[in-house]
Amino acid sequence: MLHVALSNIKTYARRYIAVVLAVAIGTAFLAATLAVNSSTQATLKNSLGESYKNADLVAYSDPNLDPETTEQTSFTLKETDDIRKLSGVTEAYGLGYAYGQMHTSDNGYNVQVQPVDPKQGLGGMELVEGRAPLSNNEMIIDQSHAEDMGISVGDVVALDDEQGKAQNIKIVGLQRSSTNPQTSAYALAGMSEKAWSNFAGEQANFNDIVIKGDGALNAVTQEVQDYFADKKMKDIAVVTADQKVIDDVAQMTGGTDQLTVVLLIFALIALVVTGLVVVNTFSVVIAQRTRELALLRILGAKRKQIRSSVLLEALVIGVVASVIGVLLAVALLAGLIALLHALVPSMSYAAMAVTPVGLIVPIIVGILMTVIAASLPARRAMKLAPLAALRPFDSASVKNRAGIVRIIFGAILAALGVALLIFGAVKGDLIVAFLGGLLSFPGILMLASLFVPSSVAGIGKAFAGKSTSRRLAALNAVRNPGRTTATATALLIGVTLVSMIMVGGQTAKASLNNSVAAEYPMDMAVSFFDGTADEAKAKELAEKINDVDGVSATTTFASTTAELDADTGADMGLDGPVQLQLLSVNPEEFSKTVLDQQIVPKPGEIVLTGWDFGKPTIKIGDKTLKVRETSALLSGSPIAEETLKTLGLKNAQTYPGIIVKVDEDVAGSKINELVTEISDITGVDSSMIDGGVVMKSMFSQIIDVLLTIVSALLAVAVLIALIGVANTLSLSVLERTRENSLLRALGLKKKQLQSMLATEAVLIGGVAALLGMILGVAYGLLGAQSALSEMGKMTYSIPWLQLIAVLAISIIAALLASIMPGRRAAKLSPVEGLATE
Repeated sequence: MLHVALSNIKTYARRYIAVVLAVAIGTAFLAATLAVNSSTQATLKNSLGESYKNADLVAYSDPNLDPETTEQTSFTLKETDDIRKLSGVTEAYGLGYAYGQMHTSDNGYNVQVQPVDPKQGLGGMELVEGRAPLSNNEMIIDQSHAEDMGISVGDVVALDDEQGKAQNIKIVGLQRSSTNPQTSAYALAGMSEKAWSNFAGEQANFNDIVIKGDGALNAVTQEVQDYFADKKMKDIAVVTADQKVIDDVAQMTGGTDQLTVVLLIFALIALVVTGLVVVNTFSVVIAQRTRELALLRILGAKRKQIRSSVLLEALVIGVVASVIGVLLAVALLAGLIALLHALVPSMSYAAMAVTPVGLIVPIIVGILMTVIAASLPARRAMKLAPLAALRPFDSASVKNRAGIVRIIFGAILAALGVALLIFGAVKGDLIVAFLGGLLSFPGILMLASLFVPSSVAGIGKAFAGKSTSRRLAALNAVRNPGRTTATATALLIGVTLVSMIMVGGQTAKASLNNSVAAEYPMDMAVSFFDGTADEAKAKELAEKINDVDGVSATTTFASTTAELDADTGADMGLDGPVQLQLLSVNPEEFSKTVLDQQIVPKPGEIVLTGWDFGKPTIKIGDKTLKVRETSALLSGSPIAEETLKTLGLKNAQTYPGIIVKVDEDVAGSKINELVTEISDITGVDSSMIDGGVVMKSMFSQIIDVLLTIVSALLAVAVLIALIGVANTLSLSVLERTRENSLLRALGLKKKQLQSMLATEAVLIGGVAALLGMILGVAYGLLGAQSALSEMGKMTYSIPWLQLIAVLAISIIAALLASIMPGRRAAKLSPVEGLATE
């Protein structure tokens, strides 16, 4: 039967084009999804984890490992030196930050100073000019801020530490600007490890130690863990650099790694879609060959031989198509990354990463899916007697046993799946919700024979009017309910998943933006701590900033301090008096510029940030204020201007500042340009302009990129489904050759015949797309609720325009799919058609 199988592939190569295309695109879908997962990790490693992207391991303090500890452990030069001496470690380096004031002949700038690795192996430093700093009076600075400051290699600048001690420093190199959104706003300087330790003084502690291992990673990890265990440092975690990136993302998104979970769900969706699409496509091909297989049975071929022949065909097609699919996926992702670099230069840190698993698994899955997909319809065909197989199949419905069993089983799956999906959404359990979707969707597809044909018939009659071709199309579309259901189901799968990703992604972005807004409720804040502007000057500059494109509102604030007594300090868990930083604001104007109205103070109220006070009131001087606590990251506790005046603070130094709210439609790539423009207006270094807009734009860009890639991948399911529409119409034309010829003989014109077939395609495609949109919206909202509810309050968002575009594209594509079958039917003369057996 091998000869028969290969002969079939060679003779009927055109028949297998749709199958090869389906398997290749389905496999590319899975391969690209896995590549997106690994590429996203590489991209995050280039941005959030740029400091340890070249490391094998990272050691850092994790309070969860030692809940009893009250102070976070940090590292000194001794721990770093000890780690370097371990047998399995080839290199180790400490990561830390200190802050200072750098002065040129023209101006002063705030800088963030870090130790840098002179070998450039660890620490994330990448020199673009000059060399690494070696002595105590040498330093490098990032390229973009050096250009803004007018600094070049060889210049000498003055550097003040936090205690005001000054020293002259020579710039010996320029490093690539940071892509980490947490540090990219600062002018980033680098010193040798010892020079940095001297500069930082008592604060010379490292947050992390990045480690390069020699040999088996597990052995090195154990050796480093044993070192910290011997030192009684119980809260130190030792993880891979990739895991540290995941932990950093988790810390920024509410304690859970939602991004990786969402990507994992994408991969599972890819697997399910690949299976469904390939099974549907192969079912059509095997159905077309039913009479051929039955004829082979009559000529003496055994069931086992025919099944082996079909499976051999499937194996050959699976191998070829899967390899093509993986190559397509790699090419697609590489093209998208290159396009992203060209269109958005600020996203240059986006990287492509393909793992061996990401290449091998899709090929294996593609081959298995193809063989399994071929075996199911082949087994169904082999169960029939040869003469029975030569007759048309009865479609599954409530009128036959197969239909009743399918409907009952589908109803059970749908009911159980919907219950689990709703439960998972309510409880915020993504695994339960995904299981519910995995059960309910196939159940709904099994019930499709109950509502798809009737929906097609109903809509067809409603729009048929007096047109003969439309009325015939409405009847023909449901003449074979089983075939109509199978065709519509393939398109329904694709549109459902595209709609689900659009709705889920839009909701995820809106909810994530709100989560970032809650933590960083100010888009931008400009502080004049250097005394370059008084309150009147700050208001004048705020008005100028308000006229900048991309700025929607501005207001001013005044930063001052209030000393609380020792009892209040004790309530806050501290010894002695407490210096509390206050932000005096106009509540009405403040509310227009912040993203979270919970931090807007009312008269007689203070919004405490960064303290776990736990009491309803606080006493400042002789005044008792109501307390509202917030976890938002602010440079001080907001208080109304009128309330501050009643406190009677004496000798308190006040610094003005400006809060800037950015338009929501400003592209993330334009944020840095906006910061630079505001810096030019105010004369304040861009490193002193902070806020959450940079972080929010970074996450929005990542989600947009992921949505673009995943939506493009899911669109292939729609493409395969539309190929199925064309196949179904072609099969319908062949089966109805005599009928169509008779209609032509009775007066139906060629254009009317083509219009009839086009209307059939539009009815099937339109109804499937509409039903898919409804299901997609439901799945998208429930899925987003289950995946992201832990982040806080959900913000549901439905991209109506995009959904309407999907519906329109589906209808237009279905119409295009009818062109070739329509032309083929119209070319056949009535006499030739009536003579067909």
